[in-house]
Amino acid sequence: MDAVRILTANLCSGQADPVALVDLIEHLKVDVICVQELSPRLARALSQVLPKGQLGTNRYSRELGIASRYEAEVKQFPLPRRAGWVARLSPAHWPQLRTPIEIVNVHIMAPHKLPYARSLAMRRGQLSGLLNVLAQEPGIPRAILGDFNAAPLWPLYRRLASRFTDAAVAVARGHGKPRPTWPHLPALGLKGLIRIDHCFLSHLSALHVQVVPIPGSDHLGLCADVVQAYKPRKTFE
Repeated sequence: MDAVRILTANLCSGQADPVALVDLIEHLKVDVICVQELSPRLARALSQVLPKGQLGTNRYSRELGIASRYEAEVKQFPLPRRAGWVARLSPAHWPQLRTPIEIVNVHIMAPHKLPYARSLAMRRGQLSGLLNVLAQEPGIPRAILGDFNAAPLWPLYRRLASRFTDAAVAVARGHGKPRPTWPHLPALGLKGLIRIDHCFLSHLSALHVQVVPIPGSDHLGLCADVVQAYKPRKTFE
């Protein structure tokens, strides 16, 4: 069975290079992209290569969105500070699928924002809200992606990993360690120190996971091939 290829990318307050981003999507043959920190300029570029789905934009270049190759039912769900997004993919439009699946896109607030106590409370609220949404239909296959601003040792990550499968960990098992996704600052010699961008799976399996540069962004993109049938293969180099 063919996989659905999903890319999550934080676009660094709209500073990612739109031409390079489109080239990357075409090179990887991405089916669905989950974006954070989206600008109107990047939304226009994305809509040319992935015309379906929905992209939110505002003048602060801090929006989210989900763009897709084929038709998808996209809606937002409320979370503190910024909403989450979910796209439902149907077999009627996606030949890879036997039953509908959902792609969820979130951007969890960073813990270092002042005042710290407020930031931590906001993060807890966002996580609780996300888990409540996911609990409403626990049996539906889902891929939950985005910038979680949480490395694997942090409590927010551990709560999610205790409920869902970390695609990067599952694919890397026996082949090494998952690659970091932030910060990506090649001019300073930094090509990723920690993993804060993730793909969690529920009732889905990952065939491949790849970390890719997003020119102009301080995050690396995380690209995962997900299927409804399990067939493990090695991680991309």
